[in-house]
Amino acid sequence: MIDEEQTLVALTNLARDIGEPNFHLRLLELVGAVLPHDMGWIVRYRAGSEPDVLYTKAIEATLVDYYLQMKPNSGDPYLCSWRSNSHARVETMDAALPLAIDRDFYAQEFRRKAEFTDELAVFLPVPGASCISLFLERRDRCFSCDDVNQVQRLFPAMLDFHQTHMRLLFANLSHEMADRRAIEDCAISVLDRSGRIVFSTPGWRELEARDRRMMALLDATSSHDAAEIVANIALPFRLLPLDEMNPIAPGGVLIYAAEETSFADAKNGEAASAVIDQLTPRERDIMLFTLEGLSTGAIAQRLGIAKGSIKNCRLRMYRKFGVTSERAMISAVMPFTSQLKARLEAGERNSR
Repeated sequence: MIDEEQTLVALTNLARDIGEPNFHLRLLELVGAVLPHDMGWIVRYRAGSEPDVLYTKAIEATLVDYYLQMKPNSGDPYLCSWRSNSHARVETMDAALPLAIDRDFYAQEFRRKAEFTDELAVFLPVPGASCISLFLERRDRCFSCDDVNQVQRLFPAMLDFHQTHMRLLFANLSHEMADRRAIEDCAISVLDRSGRIVFSTPGWRELEARDRRMMALLDATSSHDAAEIVANIALPFRLLPLDEMNPIAPGGVLIYAAEETSFADAKNGEAASAVIDQLTPRERDIMLFTLEGLSTGAIAQRLGIAKGSIKNCRLRMYRKFGVTSERAMISAVMPFTSQLKARLEAGERNSR
C-alpha cells in the first residue's frame, strides 16, 4: 500500500530540486515511496561508452567496482536493451534479460553477488544519445504485476518532471555563461569526463568546420585534456565544469565560444593561419614588422640584415599573395589583420 505522507514528502523534495544536481536522486525516492525496495542505482548509459554509476542506495562500493569491471557492454541486459530501444519506458528484468549478450552471467553470477531477487528499471533519455536509468531491487521477493503497473501509472508524471528538469538545467547553464545567451544561439560543446563530445550545438559544429584545429579535440582523453587543447586554439573560449550528477556529462565540462567570437572571427582566424603557413620564418618577421608600420630600414636594422634582403623577401611574399606592391599586400590581409598580428607575435615569442 502506498504511504501517502511519504509520497507527498518525496514529491515536495522532487519539485524543489528540479534543475538541481540531486534531482534524479529525488526522483528515485519518489518511485521508492510508491514501490518499496531494498536497493537502488542511478546509472547513465551512453552509446559507445562504459556506464557512469551516479548514485547507489544500500550498495557497497566493491559491488559497484565489480559491476564496472564485468564488461557491462555485454553483461548488463538493461544496457543492451536500451541500445536496441532508446525510448523512455519502464522495463522489467524478465524483458531485458533476453537482450543481454551474456545473459547467464547477469541472471546468475551478478544477481547472486549483488544479493537481489528482482530488478526494475526506468529509462529517461537525455541529449547526446544517452539516458539516465533508475534501478530498484528487491532482495527476497519479485515485483508483482501490480507493482509494475503502479510504476507505469506514475511514469508519465516522472517523464514530465524529468523533461522539465532538463529544460531548467539548460536554462541554468545558459544563466551561468558570462554573456547570458540562450544555448541554442551559442557555439557550445559538452564533453564527458573521458573527453568525448556528447552534445554540441549547430554553432559549435559550424565553428568546427571553419577551424580544423578544433579536430584536435578528438584526441582528448579527459575533460581536463580537452580544456587544455581548446586553450591552445587562438579563439576566446570559456569553460563551465559540470557536477558529478549532471545527466548529460557527469564530471564533464561545457565549452563555449565567448560572445565576441563570431563565425566571421573564426573564418578570419583560419585565413590568418593560412597566411602564416605559407610564409617562411623570415617572411613572418617581415610581415609582422610591416603590419606594425616599420620602414624597410627599420626592419633591416631590427633583423640585422641588409635592406636588399628585405626587398627580396618582399618580392617573394608578393608572388605568394598574387600582388605587386606592399600596399596591395597589406590590403589583402586587412580583414584579418588583428588575428594575423596576434599569431605572428605569438610565434615570435615562442621562437625566443
